[in-house]
Amino acid sequence: MSKSPENSQYRMSENYSKRIKHLIYENECQSNSEFAKLLGVSEPIISKAVTFGIYPSLRTLIKIADKLELSLKYLMGIDDNNEFIMSTNPTTFHTRLAELTTEYKTKFARVASKTSFQRTYIYQWNKIGTLPSIDYLFELADFFKVSPDYLLGRTDYRI
Repeated sequence: MSKSPENSQYRMSENYSKRIKHLIYENECQSNSEFAKLLGVSEPIISKAVTFGIYPSLRTLIKIADKLELSLKYLMGIDDNNEFIMSTNPTTFHTRLAELTTEYKTKFARVASKTSFQRTYIYQWNKIGTLPSIDYLFELADFFKVSPDYLLGRTDYRI
């Protein structure tokens, strides 16, 4: 379940639009279409990002970030630090979430009570194998005091 909260702050961003434009230039692409092809995503995803700063789905953001070896925060224009070290042994969101709840000696019910989403969302993410919305991912990362990329298993560095 990737349902986003109604007041989602991760629908669009001028900074994201600027970052995508910069990445197109940095990768020496001549068009949105060429950049999309490089990333393995559809051209409308890049066009919407460039024109309106609209974020794609979390899975698409991860795909772009993986291809460019960037952190989600940098890609999204939230952070200007582009230093990122991909995990040599990546894991999954579900595995990291389980590890962090064990490490924090907490249960999903407690995580949900301290965050803005329902406990059932966590169970659905695990049972169905889906990912949270961008908002909930960032909220979970804040709760566990780790980066969203660590929580997703993309890096082994917590921050």
